[in-house]
Amino acid sequence: MNLVSCGKISIKILIPLFGGIIRLIGRFLLDINPKKEIVSKNPFIISIYSAFGMSLSFIPFLIYKRKNKDRDSKENNKLITQENRESKLSLKFEYYDANRQVKKEKEKYKLIILCTLFDFSETILINAFCNNCVYNLWVFDITIISLFSYLILKKKLYKHQYLSMIIIIIFGIGLNVIEYLKKGDDENKINPIEILSKFLSEIFYSLNIVINKFNMEKNFCSPYEICLWEGLINFILFSICLLVLNVLGLSIGDIRYPQNFYDYYNNFDLNDIIVILINIFASCFYNILVLITCNEYTPFHVLIILIINESYYYFKFIEDNIILNITGFCILLLLFIVFLVFIEVIEFNICEISINTIKNISLRAGRDSCPAIKNDDDEASENEEIEE
Repeated sequence: MNLVSCGKISIKILIPLFGGIIRLIGRFLLDINPKKEIVSKNPFIISIYSAFGMSLSFIPFLIYKRKNKDRDSKENNKLITQENRESKLSLKFEYYDANRQVKKEKEKYKLIILCTLFDFSETILINAFCNNCVYNLWVFDITIISLFSYLILKKKLYKHQYLSMIIIIIFGIGLNVIEYLKKGDDENKINPIEILSKFLSEIFYSLNIVINKFNMEKNFCSPYEICLWEGLINFILFSICLLVLNVLGLSIGDIRYPQNFYDYYNNFDLNDIIVILINIFASCFYNILVLITCNEYTPFHVLIILIINESYYYFKFIEDNIILNITGFCILLLLFIVFLVFIEVIEFNICEISINTIKNISLRAGRDSCPAIKNDDDEASENEEIEE
């Protein structure tokens, strides 16, 4: 047996890979835009653009609904006859199904609103307290998601996943050490409020992912529908927020209103239109791919997108920090490989670490489900020995 082997891989694994690459390209395009500085001082405007981009998911949602409607109508035409339409038993089942469907719809929208509030709170925390925080607290998302997955989805981890999680956290601490060293002689290397706010934002992000997964599994909610409603609600919330901040002249962290907004508005040009389009389309594709990844796989697979996105900080080879950036990129690459072990794309066949992967469990189930074949093989081998 090989020391390292591939687990059960589907072509759909490309979905989170594309999501991370789209997010990464979007950040680089915004980075080279000459309006980067003035835009960065107006994060709520960017949030409005991003929310609008999410609401564009109504296009794939309508296509999805149309396909499902056509499929359901065909199935109903095959199954329902004139006799069972008139039967009392059938009417009872139809009433029961309709009543259950109404309850599912109510629960579905409650969960969407709850997740939207988590997303909104996460953005407020980042913009208010940790917009400039460079520390990688997202590495702890794997433990937070594990906890919420156990409590909400009733999912347990296996030995290879616990071991991978420990190694990922160690590598994550290494990345934070590098960011600490990159700050040089900065007196405010570690801000407790900044760190606490970012950690809380990661909790909100993880809850958002796990609850969305629960909603898709239990209530059969489409990823496109979640993206659509979260985008629309966030668009309204951020618009109200921006209006209140400008009218009252409030400040959040380094963001000062209405001065920042006036500076942005008075200097609006073609570059700002480019920024708007990048944010809208990058947000649309990114958020849809995040939700599809969560639907097709597990909430953990979303972290593939975060890891790819995090490489942004290490592609910027500044002369003073080139060694630290290269070291950080190597650590991030190792972290990604270990994460592939966690999600069972890679298996280490040593000390029975990967004995409980999906692939190995399926193989054992296949062997155990065919005892008759095994007995026939044993009898055949015994008869051969007798004949000899």
